[in-house]
Amino acid sequence: MSAKKFVKTVKNAKRGIAFSKKFKHRLLGSLVLFLGLLFGSAFLVWWQEKNFTGAYIESLWSVLFTLIGQGEFAASPRTFGGRVIVFLLSIFGVALFGVVFAEVMQRLINSQLKRMLGEMMGINNCKYEGHVVICGWNGRGSYLVRELTASERQIAVIAKERPNNLHGENIFFVQGNPSEREALIKGGIEKAQGAIILGDPEFGNDDSHTILTGLAIEAIAPNVYTVMELHDPENERYARYAHVDDILYTDSLIADITAMCTHNEGISAFIRDILSTADDGHSFSSFDVPKEFSDKTVKEMFEYFREHDALPIGIITPPDNVKGHVPVSEWKSTVNPSLDTIIKLPMKVVCIVKDNYSELK
Repeated sequence: MSAKKFVKTVKNAKRGIAFSKKFKHRLLGSLVLFLGLLFGSAFLVWWQEKNFTGAYIESLWSVLFTLIGQGEFAASPRTFGGRVIVFLLSIFGVALFGVVFAEVMQRLINSQLKRMLGEMMGINNCKYEGHVVICGWNGRGSYLVRELTASERQIAVIAKERPNNLHGENIFFVQGNPSEREALIKGGIEKAQGAIILGDPEFGNDDSHTILTGLAIEAIAPNVYTVMELHDPENERYARYAHVDDILYTDSLIADITAMCTHNEGISAFIRDILSTADDGHSFSSFDVPKEFSDKTVKEMFEYFREHDALPIGIITPPDNVKGHVPVSEWKSTVNPSLDTIIKLPMKVVCIVKDNYSELK
């Protein structure tokens, strides 16, 4: 296409876009008029220019090229009727084409802008399934995101404001209060695999907002595995009303690790390796003990896991004399159990494995 014809095409398109602003019909009406003009003009060209000789599709192609100022027919129609058709197509055809093009582009742009702005502002609904929902945000949130993304997990973050440097193709943000039903549903809590409830710095050491979030999750998605961060151990009894699966006391945990590193020189490197999945090292992992080990010894089960490149260090068993469902967080953990212990299912075994280990999962 020559520069002159290109400029002409652009001007016609601009004319059509300007006309579209004044056009009151919807996109469907514009499309119907455009198609009617297109096929009607093709029929008139077939009649006036070709006297019904040749294929109708060839006339249709001639009309299409006329709309962009190309083709033999657009340059020199042979009959008076053909000249009228070219004139009408140059004015109304291009204008209607501009209407349809402008409307389609506007809807696409609006749709993309709405999606992009929705993601940035956190007003869209999360479409993930089997993901982890982080409820609330504090200084430990960025470390959680790093660890979860390192294990290739999809994440939805629900917070009052979008955290700095929160980006990634497997991270979805929802702006809102994580203790409210609407925000949790937008975060896809009903289809999530797990939820992590972080303490809100706005409330200091007050765990009431965290417990309220746990209750909201329990009401919407009771089957989601929930881990809650608490400051005060006295509040654990209230958190249990929300049927939280696991509770962590972050402050005391950090203090314990710090004290351990102080008394054992060099152990911090091992702790950092085991507690992180983002360093291509090792980490803790728990597995359900296979049914075939029922009534066998812990020694036999440990040997099986060692053969599969996992280092077993302990077991987790349900509490004695308790009927009904008990959260795993309330099970009894035994580090380095007696190898002669007889296995009674259900039971979990805790191992140290390489990061991204999946053979036994």
